[in-house]
Amino acid sequence: MKIKTPTIFLTFTLVAALLLSGCQAPKPASLSNDQVVGVIVNILTSIDAGDYAGFSRDFSPDMLTAIPEAKFASMVDMLQKASGRYLSCDTTPQLSNNQGYSLYRLSCKFELEPVIVIVTFKIGGAQVEGLFFDSTNLRKVEQ
Repeated sequence: MKIKTPTIFLTFTLVAALLLSGCQAPKPASLSNDQVVGVIVNILTSIDAGDYAGFSRDFSPDMLTAIPEAKFASMVDMLQKASGRYLSCDTTPQLSNNQGYSLYRLSCKFELEPVIVIVTFKIGGAQVEGLFFDSTNLRKVEQ
């Protein structure tokens, strides 16, 4: 009986720690929600204007390497053909965390369909580390 008590206690402690760590509130970037929305709106309006300098203004060095100006035009073309031009976005992004990053999801309206825009920042960071667009038409383009 003495052997089982520490094992049960240890198991209970580990399970409780796992459950509690999964229930923590997501950690944000160093930007407020309004600032994150501003970054997203800037990206989308810069795409519509064909303005790479504005589009990449808040990017980290890794993002500048991942989406150089040479790839920008083809990305703009694909996004506008699939979803149309940007119209508006909600004002409150959804925040989650994944492996040291803050992920902000924002529902936006385009001419042809709604698009979910996801930007990632390092937790506590202020530079865009990732940019993703998700919509029905964009999924069809990828196939």
